[in-house]
Amino acid sequence: MTETQASNTSVQAILQQDRIPVTVFTLSWCSYCHAVKSLLDSLRIPHQTIELDSGIYIETRLHQQMRAELRQLSGSQTLPQVFVGQENIGGYTETQAAARAGVLQKLLANKGIEISTP
Repeated sequence: MTETQASNTSVQAILQQDRIPVTVFTLSWCSYCHAVKSLLDSLRIPHQTIELDSGIYIETRLHQQMRAELRQLSGSQTLPQVFVGQENIGGYTETQAAARAGVLQKLLANKGIEISTP
């Protein structure tokens, strides 16, 4: 495992990298995961996507570890899970509601990202 892969083996490590302030944890086949990525794309919000059913995350132990950490951080067992920095926004419905209410824009502005209201 490379150093980059090792730094991607925990949710906290990924969120602390802060290269791209918005992180989306998804599954490749999930319709809500596709919807939240489309929402972020339509708002022109740069984001990194961590697909938990591909790449190094296919390995059962790592996949289960990442899902358990996401459950602990978000209080939810479902995907997608969207984070701005280390703050959990929630899934697709919560992210869409946060965008409509202007909450998402405020969180992003704190990270130096300006977007327009949907």
